[in-house]
Amino acid sequence: MPPRHTLISSVKDEGPFLLEWVAHHLVLGFDRILIASNDCSDGTDRLLSALAAEGYITHVPNKLKPGEIPQHAGYEKIRRLHDIDASAWLMMLDADEFLNVHVGDHRVADLTERAEADIDVIALNGMFFTSQPVARWQPGRVCPLFTQRLPIHHKANAALKTLTRNPARFRGIHNHSMVGFKEKAPLQVLWGDGTRTQTDPALPLWRQLRNGDIKAVSHRLAHYNHYGLKAPDSFALRRSRGRGAVAETNAETARHTDAYFFERDQPAGEDLSIARYNIEVQTRMAEMLQHQRIKRRQRVCEETYDSLIAPYRR
Repeated sequence: MPPRHTLISSVKDEGPFLLEWVAHHLVLGFDRILIASNDCSDGTDRLLSALAAEGYITHVPNKLKPGEIPQHAGYEKIRRLHDIDASAWLMMLDADEFLNVHVGDHRVADLTERAEADIDVIALNGMFFTSQPVARWQPGRVCPLFTQRLPIHHKANAALKTLTRNPARFRGIHNHSMVGFKEKAPLQVLWGDGTRTQTDPALPLWRQLRNGDIKAVSHRLAHYNHYGLKAPDSFALRRSRGRGAVAETNAETARHTDAYFFERDQPAGEDLSIARYNIEVQTRMAEMLQHQRIKRRQRVCEETYDSLIAPYRR
């Protein structure tokens, strides 16, 4: 039977954070999780292989060619090797993004069931979380640690992530949406506030589904928690490894600058809604760690990350 809900990601050096991310999205009810790994130095790829060996995910090692965009290449390799086009719904999330559903029983199926039969895309705003009050990275879960969010109508929350129905109808996959709709017709879009619109076939999809209207940011049906900073030392290490959405990170393409950090480290309130999943996520993580290979690989990732982050600690 084809999967109803498929989740894909492309990662590099995210080892300490992946166990929680995988457990969380299994709890939300994704039938398949496929993760591409790019040139890892912290043991991420070996942890993913251990998780795949026990059936939790599918791991797709992705050796990059010169000039390739890591995320796009990872998605395309996943698509080429595995039948994700057979999925009813496809979503792309980064390892610092956690889907958070507010309707029904808070599962991904409760969200997609809100989409009428003609809806092609569900477009969700983010909720961006600051680093405060955490001063230094430490092993452990992300979601319970970072609870201070930006103002709802901050531009960071206008960023969109999408679930796409029948992905075979699209030529390509970007990290915010699918692109290259094969039909010359508008797409029907359901937004996080429950309203619907349609796309303009004359405009590129990435322009319409990359960012929404700041004034219209809504988290009523669902959103994704975005932990784009974490602790200051963790952010500095992330910056050093470069971006996954460009072929080369340089002075022109760098995004994770000091200005980016300070602009997004301005807490305006607390959001604890994702805590509804805590017990189930903790139980699933404990189950995973009963497998000695996963437990060993998780420990190595944390120890290696700790050594890599040391030069960035204040």
